[in-house]
Amino acid sequence: MEIHNSGLSKSPVNGIGSTVAPSVASRRQPRRSKEDLRSLLLEAAQEILREQGLGVGTDALSFKRVFDRVERDTGLRLTNASVIRRIWDNQADYHTDVLVDIAADDGREDVDRTINALGPVLGSIDLSTPTGRFAAMSEICRVGGAANIKALRESHNWSLWIGVWALATAGESTDQKKRIQLALLEGYESVTELYEETYLALLGLLGLRIRPPLTIRHFTVAVGALAEGCTLRNRVDLDMEGIDLPTGPDGDDQEWTVFGIGLEALARRFLELDPDWTPRPG
Repeated sequence: MEIHNSGLSKSPVNGIGSTVAPSVASRRQPRRSKEDLRSLLLEAAQEILREQGLGVGTDALSFKRVFDRVERDTGLRLTNASVIRRIWDNQADYHTDVLVDIAADDGREDVDRTINALGPVLGSIDLSTPTGRFAAMSEICRVGGAANIKALRESHNWSLWIGVWALATAGESTDQKKRIQLALLEGYESVTELYEETYLALLGLLGLRIRPPLTIRHFTVAVGALAEGCTLRNRVDLDMEGIDLPTGPDGDDQEWTVFGIGLEALARRFLELDPDWTPRPG
């Protein structure tokens, strides 16, 4: 019996003839783990939201739209079968995870930007007298306050976080909102602990302590609430910064923000000299 070749050319694969065209094999992509795909799709959704805003929610985040973003950025082609019932039960479940992921953000990048701005201040403070230590505290409030507000104002992640906070606290309670609220609380706890450690380190440097019966947590929560409120107002009210006050050497004017002024007021109410403090050597 004569066998005719119908146009498929055989090519050896591991020494065995194959009728699979090489171009098909070359298009095969490595299988991604569920966790890798989950992270990839959550980040793609956040990129879209950073560009276009959260608006009234995540309704615009269809799987197709997110898949197109992933393919554009990574070349990875996904379909509904890649994720439905493998990672999320449906699109609504995916939307909830996107919001929860945003809500759980601990703001570490904003903290780092604020601390980095304090480098020049910490390198030039005078801790030899109580007056000098309180003056250093004021300068930290001025410079750190301005840096913190700038970091939050410019942070796309913080803008999304505030949007999620608004969605989670408005209207009737649902299972979705309860999940988001829990993530918000966890994010709050994480950033509060991070700031508590930072403030305690600064107090140890300056020879100050929290005035009993107040606690470092009281101080951290008060400062955080003030920062959030001032940042929201700052987005529509330019009078929140650029305030000149005669607080510099010899009464020279220095530029303050409303948040920095409020932060210093809180610090003076919460803090006092530590009688057991000894300067660090060097």
